[in-house]
Order: sequence, then C-alpha cells, then structure tokens
Amino acid sequence: MRVLVTAWAWSSHHLPLVPMLWALRSQGHEVYVASQPALRRAVTDAGAVFVQAGQDVDHAGLRRRYMNGLAHVDVPEAPPPGASATHWSREQREKVARVFGVFAARADLMADATLDFARSWRPDLVMYEPTSYAGPLTAAALGVPAVRHIHGVDLTYQARELVPALLAPTARRLGLDGVDILGDATVDPCPPGLQIPAEVNRLPVRYVPYNGPAVLPDWTRSDGGPWARTPSGRPRICLTWGATTSDLGGKESFLPPRAVAALDGLDAEIVVAVGARDRERFGPVPDNVRVVSGVALHHLLPSCSALIHQGGFGSTLTGLHYGVPQLVLAQLPDQVFAAQRLAAAGAGSVLTRAEFSAEAVRTRVEDLLHAPGHRAAALSLSREMRAQPSPADLVPALERLAAAVPAPTRGVT
Repeated sequence: MRVLVTAWAWSSHHLPLVPMLWALRSQGHEVYVASQPALRRAVTDAGAVFVQAGQDVDHAGLRRRYMNGLAHVDVPEAPPPGASATHWSREQREKVARVFGVFAARADLMADATLDFARSWRPDLVMYEPTSYAGPLTAAALGVPAVRHIHGVDLTYQARELVPALLAPTARRLGLDGVDILGDATVDPCPPGLQIPAEVNRLPVRYVPYNGPAVLPDWTRSDGGPWARTPSGRPRICLTWGATTSDLGGKESFLPPRAVAALDGLDAEIVVAVGARDRERFGPVPDNVRVVSGVALHHLLPSCSALIHQGGFGSTLTGLHYGVPQLVLAQLPDQVFAAQRLAAAGAGSVLTRAEFSAEAVRTRVEDLLHAPGHRAAALSLSREMRAQPSPADLVPALERLAAAVPAPTRGVT
C-alpha cells in the first residue's frame, strides 16, 4: 500500500503522526510526506520520504494577511463539546473563518504540487493532519480514501461547517465540486475520557510520545544524583512552553519566568524545558531550577510529579501518557478549550490569561502535588490511552479502507 501524508511545515503538527507512519513502514507499506521544504528535516529524521509540495511560507506574513488585524487572543471561544459553528454569532463565525482561512491558504499553496506528485505516484490512501487540507483535496481528486489524523481533543471538528467554503476556490481549480474535510476515517490518539463527541468514523489509537530526535542528557540518568530519573526526596516539576504560543500570543504570553518566580522557595526540583531561543529569556534562577533546551518530554516526564505548560496537544498527551497531573496556563482559545476538558476530567487545572497570578500558580501547583485526586485521574486517563489499539494494530483497518476503493479508480483524474 502506498500512503501519501500531507502536513504543512510546522513540526508540532507533523510529529503526532510519526508513530502511525512507523507502523505503516514496519509492515512494508510505502510512506511519503508532502510538505514545504522547512519540514524536510523533521520528516527525514523520523524515517519517512520527503516530497516537496510548494515553497516555504512566511507563516507570520500569511497570518497577518488573512487574519486582517485579528489577534489570536481575540478569537471567540470554542462552542461546547461537539457543537457546531451555528453556536457562534455571525460576527464570531467571521472571526473564526479568518483563522481557518490561514489554513485554507496554506492548502492552496500546497495543493497543485501535491496533486501533481500524487497523480504520478498513485497512492492508495491519503493521510493528513487536521489542518492540512491539501490532503483531502488530493484524495478527492484521485478518488482514494482520505484519513484524518488528529492530535488530541478534536477542536477542528467544531469548525467543520465553515471550512468547505474557504476551500471552495481551490477545490474548483482542481475540478472538484467540494471536499469533505473530515475524510473517510479519523485516527484518534486522544483518551476517550477527554475527547469530544463527533460524528466521524473514529479509529482509536494508542498515543505514542514522539518529540523528535533526542539524546538522553547525562543529568537525566539514574545515577543517584540530584537530577536522577527517579529523584529522591523532593518532587520534580516540569515546566515547558511551545514557541508557537509566544509567536501568536505576543511577548506577554511567555510566562515561564513568572511561573518560576511564583514557585520560589517551593520544596521541589523544577526543570524548565524550552526552545533554545526561549532559554535566553531567563536570567539567574534559583539552585533548584534547571533551564534546558532540546530535551524530549518523554525522557523527562516519567520522573515528574507535576507538569506546567501552555496547553499544546503534545505536552498534554505526553503528560497523560505518564499519568502526570497538569497545570495549563492557557493563552489561546484552542488551549483553553482543551485545558477545560483536562480539568473536567480531574487530571489537572487551568489558569487563563485573565486568571494568571503568582499566588494562583503556586496554589494550583501545591494542589497538584498534594491532592491525590489529580494524580488518580491522570493515571486513569493514562490507562485509557494504553488500552487503545497500538499503531501497528490499526494498520489492517487502513488496509481494508484502501482496498474498499475499486483499484481502477485510483489515480484517475
């Protein structure tokens, strides 16, 4: 089976798909990933074949153009779980459409090159991350199944009624009457206790943490030192932050230094895991704080008693995989929505931009460390995740889906 994957060039949107791609490759299937050049290294590091689909994109410029002055922090809150866009007012729908218009623009920039390659390679199935709409457009043009691979709580499902109109110009250019952005199936690594209702053909899969290539740092080794994998005495807290949040939310949304200050004097070891650029934003830190970059969360979280982060899907699911209770300092509407699901499940707590204060951070962290209910809820979700079929177990379902489409129609335009 030949599987073509589409993902626009943002690594955090591609990495959640990698374990499924490993499973396909391990069972002899060919996997090619179509994206812009900026994603080439992330694709090849994970062992897949990279196919260039268009040129690199000035993502900030694209956002400015299509958001037209709308800040991400001013995007309307998501509808209740499972609700549709009809929950929003006309003005709110217009704002949300401007956000998803950026994704539609990325799809338009990728669509021609992706389809040109697909017509010659003739894949049996197209898999795509949920905002890479070049995937379902290509699948529709070829007449092959389209499989959506989501990242966690299915927030993009809430906008399902808005996006087809945004994609209509590209669809018409490709000779299509329209496109189903939900595809024929949805690969879902989110624990059922966290997921929202959705009318999709759901294929549950076990979440496998993958944060990119990693080298185990010496200080994480089980050598009995103060930063051992299983620290003795004081609990270990991980504080991590995604670069995207700072880009979209502005400089004031970079909260790790303020969170560290709020925890000053707390009897705990604190590891701040951020990108190299963000590491430079810290001045001197207390002796019980270590600021690092390039550390994969799946190397760090097994030794942690609590996790603090901005609400990224990778951080959320990796924390739950290891049963770690979480404090989410949510900055953007999608982060608030997912964090509220986490809090409702009892596995953590959320502070929005308006609620953030040093006192609130310290109180919530102490609650995570000492109230057993959060750890119990996180472990319960971890057990749910580990009970799901492995990526390898899911491959036969994808094979059946591809086989259900008559072979003569594949690749026909």
